[in-house]
Amino acid sequence: MTMVNPSPWRAWCFLVWLSFQRQARAHMMIWIALGLLALSLLIVFINTQGERWSMARWSFPRGKGVTYAQHVDHVAFAGSLPFPDPAAAVSAMAHAGYYAAIHQGTGFFLFSNLIVFSLFTTFLLPLWTTSFATEGLGREREAQNLLWVLTRPIPRPAIFMAKYVALLPWCLAMNLGGFAFLCLAGGSPGRLALEIYWPGVFWGTLAFSALFHLMAACARRAAIVALLYAFFLETILGNMPGQFKRLSLSFYTRCLMFDRAHEWGVHPERPVWYDPVSGTTAWLVLAAVTIACLVIGAVLFTRNEYLDVN
Repeated sequence: MTMVNPSPWRAWCFLVWLSFQRQARAHMMIWIALGLLALSLLIVFINTQGERWSMARWSFPRGKGVTYAQHVDHVAFAGSLPFPDPAAAVSAMAHAGYYAAIHQGTGFFLFSNLIVFSLFTTFLLPLWTTSFATEGLGREREAQNLLWVLTRPIPRPAIFMAKYVALLPWCLAMNLGGFAFLCLAGGSPGRLALEIYWPGVFWGTLAFSALFHLMAACARRAAIVALLYAFFLETILGNMPGQFKRLSLSFYTRCLMFDRAHEWGVHPERPVWYDPVSGTTAWLVLAAVTIACLVIGAVLFTRNEYLDVN
């Protein structure tokens, strides 16, 4: 009979695989996240079918006068008049420029502002991450299985990291996959948004996952704490003027997205009020928060005595 020497590495990998499988079991938070995804897809699909990702139906003043699309038609009509050749060429160039700006150039701007920045980054990204990130340790505590995990011959910091490695693919799949579905449902502006903004979604997911995993190591009802954080700190404080919004991870995620979309003319509506940081600074902050949350979480998970387990 051949004896196999115990391997801490194999034990750690098995814990990662076991935790990964446990994450696949649907629970209430996942159903809520999927429901929000379905509702968001419906909203984006309706706007896409209604051709609302442009300023063609806008008017100035709002609600009065001709729309921008009608103004473009007026320019085209003026170009059909018997102008001399140079004047006709100028009229054709003006019509082409107006048409490209109104019908084609504004779609990406509107989709970015309404869906990516206002809906996804501020609300859906932290909420979807909560669905999985708090379950790595939170489910073990609620199911009274944490004692079994703690008695394994694996150091506690390694257990904490194994849980994070196991939940991270699910968080990335939910956030990147959900973001991709929303962008693809948005037509050509959405496809461009997916190409430009996905790195911001990736780094934002890493930071939010590490933060909520830290909460799971500190609080018994980590999902409730994470939801309160997502609703109040990210949604409210992240949109406040001044320096308070710099306590929000979604602020740095949006700054990273603004930096990547700068060439397409996308920027905060009021840059002086919003006061964004550079893309490099935003990336460094998100990476530093991820590492800091994992280190602090591993230390706290090692020192805490979980007396609420049987």
